[in-house]
Amino acid sequence: MESRSEDRIESKLNISVHVHLCEDKPELVGTTFHCEACDISPHGMRFISELGLPPGTLVNVTIGVETPDTNFLLFSEVCWEFESDGKLMKGVRFLEAEHTDLRRWLYSFDTIVSRAA
Repeated sequence: MESRSEDRIESKLNISVHVHLCEDKPELVGTTFHCEACDISPHGMRFISELGLPPGTLVNVTIGVETPDTNFLLFSEVCWEFESDGKLMKGVRFLEAEHTDLRRWLYSFDTIVSRAA
């Protein structure tokens, strides 16, 4: 069972995921895929993809909000993955890192959620 300090909000935001580091499956490093977020919070999200990503995998998640100039690059860690109805569901938490948009994301979160609703 996962524990969260924040509620997640249902979302249909388009995201791009780029595998930065995967010790269990190093052949995945450099892989990029596109999918849709299922839900989001200021510090994490859940999404479904066909590609398996073991917990501990580090990824760059780019969230597209309406226009390219409102994209957010968020360095993230895969916390869990499980299969549901033949789909691989993942939970990631956003990490503080240089050259990412976590602070801007946190500042803009309420506005983004209200637009996505």
